[in-house]
Amino acid sequence: MTAWTVMLRGIRYRAGRSFVVLLLAVTATTAAVLAPAYSRAAQQSVLTDGLTGATGLTVGAKGTQDSAAFLDLAEIRLVMNAALDQDRLLGDRLGRPVAAIDTEVTYAGAGARLAYRQDVCAQLRLEGDCPDEPGEVAVSRRTADAHHLRAGDSIAVHLGPVGAGRDKTFKISGLYSPKDADAAYWGRTAYFSAGSDGEGERADSLFSLTEEDLRAEPGATLSTRLEYPLRAERVRLDDVPGLRDSLRALAGRMRSHELEVTTTLPAVLQAVDAQQGAIARTAPVIAVPLLLLCWFVLFLLVASLTEERGPEIALAKLRGYPAGRAARFGLGEVLLLTAAAVPVGLAAGLGLVQAAASALLAPGVHAELRWPVFAAAGIALAASVGAALLAARATLARPVLGLLRRVPERRGWRAGLAEGIVVALAAASLVAAAGDRTSPLALLAPPLLALVLGIAAARLLGLWSAARLRLARRRGRIVPLLSAAQLSRRPGGQRLVVVLTVAVALLSFAATAWDVAARARGDAAEDAVGAQRVYTVDAPHPDALEAAVAEADPGGHAMAVVRASQRFDNAPIELLGVQSDRLADVAVWRGHTREQVGGVAARLHPSAPDPLRLGRELGAEVSVDALPAKPALRLAAIVAGPGQPPRTVTLGPLARGTHGYHAALVGCTAGCRLIGLAVGRSAGGSDPFAVTVAVRTLSSDGEPLAPGFDLAGRWRARPAANGGNTVTVRAGAALGIDVSGSDPADAVVEHVDTPDTLPAVLAGGAPADDAEAAAFSLPGFSDQPQPFTVAARADSLPRAGRRAVMFDLDYATRLAERTASLADNGSLRYEVWAAAGAPADLAARLGARGVQVLGTETIDGFTERLARGAPALGLRLYLLAGGAAILLALGVVLLSAYVGVRARLYELAALRVAGVRAGQLRRALLREYRALLGLPLVAGLAAGVAGALVMLPGVPLVTVGEPAGSFSYEPGFGALPVALGLTVLGLLVTVVLVLRLLGRATPPRLREGGQ
Repeated sequence: MTAWTVMLRGIRYRAGRSFVVLLLAVTATTAAVLAPAYSRAAQQSVLTDGLTGATGLTVGAKGTQDSAAFLDLAEIRLVMNAALDQDRLLGDRLGRPVAAIDTEVTYAGAGARLAYRQDVCAQLRLEGDCPDEPGEVAVSRRTADAHHLRAGDSIAVHLGPVGAGRDKTFKISGLYSPKDADAAYWGRTAYFSAGSDGEGERADSLFSLTEEDLRAEPGATLSTRLEYPLRAERVRLDDVPGLRDSLRALAGRMRSHELEVTTTLPAVLQAVDAQQGAIARTAPVIAVPLLLLCWFVLFLLVASLTEERGPEIALAKLRGYPAGRAARFGLGEVLLLTAAAVPVGLAAGLGLVQAAASALLAPGVHAELRWPVFAAAGIALAASVGAALLAARATLARPVLGLLRRVPERRGWRAGLAEGIVVALAAASLVAAAGDRTSPLALLAPPLLALVLGIAAARLLGLWSAARLRLARRRGRIVPLLSAAQLSRRPGGQRLVVVLTVAVALLSFAATAWDVAARARGDAAEDAVGAQRVYTVDAPHPDALEAAVAEADPGGHAMAVVRASQRFDNAPIELLGVQSDRLADVAVWRGHTREQVGGVAARLHPSAPDPLRLGRELGAEVSVDALPAKPALRLAAIVAGPGQPPRTVTLGPLARGTHGYHAALVGCTAGCRLIGLAVGRSAGGSDPFAVTVAVRTLSSDGEPLAPGFDLAGRWRARPAANGGNTVTVRAGAALGIDVSGSDPADAVVEHVDTPDTLPAVLAGGAPADDAEAAAFSLPGFSDQPQPFTVAARADSLPRAGRRAVMFDLDYATRLAERTASLADNGSLRYEVWAAAGAPADLAARLGARGVQVLGTETIDGFTERLARGAPALGLRLYLLAGGAAILLALGVVLLSAYVGVRARLYELAALRVAGVRAGQLRRALLREYRALLGLPLVAGLAAGVAGALVMLPGVPLVTVGEPAGSFSYEPGFGALPVALGLTVLGLLVTVVLVLRLLGRATPPRLREGGQ
């Protein structure tokens, strides 16, 4: 009979035990494969997610006839095709480009964009024909309705700058409406922005499919480009270095043709690198404890099996087997099963990673069979063989009489030394964690702490069992006697306690970290988004955005938000202008109830007079008792249209007596606001003068205004630079204005329709010398500093962070429009925040009112994106490792029942014959396993939670590089209770299997002997 035959028959003879051995070996190999395979998939997921939001690249130029902007698109395409033919790596990862040309024009009294965009008619709903012939354009249905245009009409379009350029007549071939104004096809260009901007009315784009029509005016500024989308799913990890080189090379080639490459890919790849680096650092820290646990389990496995086969090895030695052959006889079955487990474990590990990738990672990410995976499996096999040799050495070295003994050997000094080393390492890791929780040694603190508690629990179990055994002997209680005797004399039981404690600790740490991180991700998403849905939009100015939101959502479930950034003490400060009356119904402000938000909103919008809205004409009745001989004086009004800069409109020269003054308000089609009145010189000069003016009434379009002349403080003098004229305002039935001085500038009296200082909610220190100051000045929506008063303080503001100022949008806009234009302020960022009750088609409604939606964020989407970031992916690996550890522990529990089962059945059968009832044996067995499994379950849970409390404050849980800091854990239905429930269920199933196995301890078993 060959050695192979002996091993195979032995495996078959001990089928149940062999299956458990194979299962443990497969689990160990699977655990070893998990770290490299999952890390690779997670890094690919981060890369795919990061590139999915990237805009690809754009190649083109902007300028007049003497620039590359006037090149034919075919020429640019040929240049790019030649470059991409030389660089297939980049070419294969870019999609089909969209060619585009556009230039600013005016037509029908409105500003617009004349645009060529490849295949545009497929993206439009057309009433008429596609403008594919020279001299034809398509006009939006919205613009056509506003200007009474229809298909077949001719329209004069001015190309080039105002005051220059030329007019060109186009035929309207059709009227269009976009099928999806937010589709990726349109890129980042705002083609549909009809409305009113700071310069007047703006219309949607005119589309032409003839390039020459756009190049008809040499002085026009053209933007000519090819927009290449990125095929993110084709970019693999190995492509990244080459992709960076390709982008640099492409930019150099295009510069030689006076073309510019615009792309966000380098910045995106740099951000992705940080997350990939975090995953690469996390994986070994997770893998090391798991691999050590696997090694220890394999060590226990071989040690137990070899010890069980001690009598067989003794018989082999008695029959003359040399030491080497006896060792092969004792280890052959285990090594064969361990080797057979490697391909199965490899396939199981890759299958588990593939399942995780399909369910949790970015689309298109798969488990990859690469050399690190084979290396991990090889290391697992080598560790298994090493553990087998080390574990079997002591048993194989015993003499024959020692192998035939049935009494377990006592623990040696080596075990105590190993335990001392573990305790020392655990203490060192805790010291390292106190200084830097992110250091590799500190990250090993949780498993080392669990190992120390496992050792302590095992020692405690031994002492407790010995004490219970003595007590049971004295009292004569059979059930405690039997359970305590088994626990005190089984050295494998204490090893089992260590394994189970470490496994439960790993799983409970991972589950606690996941629950805390999930809560932190939800909080971070609420803070970062600020509302259930947030639309980033392109709007002409704040007033236009407010009007569009009011029409799109009359129910008040959405609000306009305007953002800007300022700096103080070299630190950024985010400015947030919100519609206070809608804030409580829309904003998600963590830590604040709706009532609290409503209270804050009320403080942001104290009572103030309504603005004086004007029509197309302004009239005033004014009395002047005395006029100086010279200089000649005039009365003027300062008005501002929505988004427009304030302008001075002369009402007429001042004359003695009571007179009516009138002026047409050109350009106030959208409604202007009266900023104030001005008294000044009709011509230049610096002659001193003094005059008293009484403004009796104001009217617009023949309707009287309510200026509140009789209310103190409703009108006030605007402070003049360098002192200026002396201006005094007197309230009464008529507004009295006294002006004296020699300053050539106008004396301005403003209508007060805002608070004196703008109430604000402040997050962080005040932007002043005193961080606790109750008032400060900061430029708001204009370059001029505005006075703020702190109405409330908060730790952070929704969507603005911990260094921000929030104030009422309406008041801030009125203040800014006193001195500046908001329509041409490129620093303003426009958003629309929407609550759950906002219309589902809010984006379409906004687009129909000239507010183009550029992007959409939701709290759920942001949370999902965070869940695919590096910290969350690392925590998922922790959960997988914890699950693998529990499976190993359950396997060890089963193995402990199978090893020596024949001897145990013999003992139980003998006890039955001696008169011990079956119920007593069953209760003794249950008590034994209750202590054997319950103690490590409690100790492991305590170790895992304690490790989480120690480590999580210094570990990034939401974003890379940002430790969690303070965190909260609220008990609930999360990963921790689910993990503990499954663990307890697995232990119960294991105990049931053990009970069924030992149920075969019947008196006929005594005929078989105890070996």
